[in-house]
Amino acid sequence: MLLFDATHRTLKPVVAELQHAGRKGRSRGLYQRCIDGMQRARELDDDAAFVLIAQTFGLVIDQDGYSDASIAWLTEAAERAQRCGEFGEQSHMLHLIGRAYYSRAEYGVAMGYWTQGMELALRDGDRISWSWCKLGMGQICDALGAPDLAVLVFAGLGQTLATLTSSAQRLPMSQWARFDMRLRELRVVNTVNLGVNEMELGDYDKALAHLREGMTMAQAEQMDDIASECLVRLAEISALQGQPETALLQTQEAQRALEDCSHHWGLATLFLLRAKCQSALGQVAPASASLDLARAAAQRANAQHIALRIEQEDAAIAEKYGDLTRALQAMKRAAALQASLDQGSKAHMLRHLQTLADLSGNGGKELPAFQFGGRWKPEF
Repeated sequence: MLLFDATHRTLKPVVAELQHAGRKGRSRGLYQRCIDGMQRARELDDDAAFVLIAQTFGLVIDQDGYSDASIAWLTEAAERAQRCGEFGEQSHMLHLIGRAYYSRAEYGVAMGYWTQGMELALRDGDRISWSWCKLGMGQICDALGAPDLAVLVFAGLGQTLATLTSSAQRLPMSQWARFDMRLRELRVVNTVNLGVNEMELGDYDKALAHLREGMTMAQAEQMDDIASECLVRLAEISALQGQPETALLQTQEAQRALEDCSHHWGLATLFLLRAKCQSALGQVAPASASLDLARAAAQRANAQHIALRIEQEDAAIAEKYGDLTRALQAMKRAAALQASLDQGSKAHMLRHLQTLADLSGNGGKELPAFQFGGRWKPEF
């Protein structure tokens, strides 16, 4: 792991301030402050500070829709980490690059980065970066409509994380606190993802337990964006259990929390859920307005997979209430989005994910090779 002491003395307070702000939420202002910090680190040729700031930047690039320009900053950070011989940090950057492509629904590209990230982390003995990359694989399972496989990934990863301690790692004592913080954050996100996929399988009791546990853990770690996402998922379970009125009330608190941390992806999910509840209650005009808000939030976050679900729901609502012209228009938009997302073989990716689901990161098993299309991993 990169030593914080390696950063230039004038940049240490900047790194610390940005790290703290990044754990609490997102904002356009924080996005720009990270760029300013990376530019300053570049001027001072401070690889350590650049990489540490880029790790915060990778959490807020949704503010720019996961643009190619944003990803270029992360790629430069990965190159700098490699130049320092910090392969664990390079793995962490590959995780963040893969996360950006995943958020853009470019799942094959994300898998390429995460597979390489796991290889580097395994070589470096970095169990945290390895686990972040594996968590991403579980999220792809979810995105590809395989929540049963996702639950297998997240449950297995949770068991692995429960065994990790800073004192057992090959780290100087000065790095134990950072390891423990990263481990706590990872446990939070993994627990929430497990709950989401249990919800998708209809196992509501387990889902509620894990989402509530994840929300409590997120609040303790001041991970406001994750805690606010949990509020949305709890409302979603209410809706799935046939309680649209309760779900609508729950979305009010969730919206305030999501807006406070500029969580555009979460807002898109929330407005889509609200539209479904309003439609179930016969509130056609409010449902239409909610879909418009969902579209705007999804576009801002460049969340193509959510945009697809929004158009599918618009078509279903319009058809339900006899507006066939609107239904046809929404179906055409959904078809266009589906075509852009269906790049390559879903079966090929799921086979690779099935193999990865059994890996624990303890060594002894070689990572299976993965190649998907012509742009699957960087040439470092």
